[in-house]
Amino acid sequence: MVSGVIPIERGGGFPVMSGGMAWIAAGWLIAFAGVNAALYAAWWRRTRDERTFLKDVLAAGVDPIQAAWWLGASWDGASPQQQGYAAQVAVRLLVLAGDAEVDETGRITVRRGRLGTQKDPVRAALVTTLRRHEGTTVYELLEDSRFARFRKVLRSRRPPLRSMFGTYRTRSLTAALVTAFGLSLHAMIARCPVPVPGLPSRDPGMWTTVWIPLWAVLAALAAIWPARTARPWPRFTRHCRAAVNRALAGEDSITRHRVAVVSSSTPSDRRTPPRTTSSRPADSPSRSGRTTPRHDLDDTADSDTHDGGSDSGDFGGGD
Repeated sequence: MVSGVIPIERGGGFPVMSGGMAWIAAGWLIAFAGVNAALYAAWWRRTRDERTFLKDVLAAGVDPIQAAWWLGASWDGASPQQQGYAAQVAVRLLVLAGDAEVDETGRITVRRGRLGTQKDPVRAALVTTLRRHEGTTVYELLEDSRFARFRKVLRSRRPPLRSMFGTYRTRSLTAALVTAFGLSLHAMIARCPVPVPGLPSRDPGMWTTVWIPLWAVLAALAAIWPARTARPWPRFTRHCRAAVNRALAGEDSITRHRVAVVSSSTPSDRRTPPRTTSSRPADSPSRSGRTTPRHDLDDTADSDTHDGGSDSGDFGGGD
């Protein structure tokens, strides 16, 4: 026998490669592992700037307004990077500091006799806005063109992170399907026997059925990747929630209720004239049954800035 040549044995009327099944299986499984390794390398490279940001911000402490941007809402599982909740938290912090007050209709005004000592750019811009326009509601802060400068300052606090994980699970599941099918087809073409004692090695249908569990196992491994729409960076999410809770620890429930209610719908006596809203899509219902305003004018330009397209994402535990 020549060194390096795989010996061929005769058995059952057709050639059988000695050790061939092991080599075929090993080759395809290594290829599957290689695909996942490449996906991880791509994630690591594409999230380098985000991981640097997270390292710095976690070391310095999470700002509550920036944290509110990422959380998106007060409840768990809300979509991240929502400007409305960041505006609410800014208003609530201002009220908590005693520099503003909110009445039962949701109108926010600066208290008379207070000069305001807000050093934070967002809250300082909010104080200036409230003085200039003699009070407003959170809804108007988010929708009215008069408050574009405040929204611009607020957007500067948005974390430079993508909102969704990415398509890594889909790609890994596709690789699992190709591996299971390709391994089965390769082994049948090479005329390797079924590696299960007692089953007919000549029946291709039976042979393919035996390898169905391989697809299930590889698919389970691929499912370790989070779903495409999953919120990335869970550790940062926990830090953000803790930061907002600490900052608003002394807040009373009445203020929270007034700010939240008027943020979610337009008061009947302050609806925007039809000419400014005729082209705006219909509002979508929120979890509480109220309508939630769309912030197309403010968020469209930013919505895809950090999403990374369909071919990028974040590993949930990578922060």
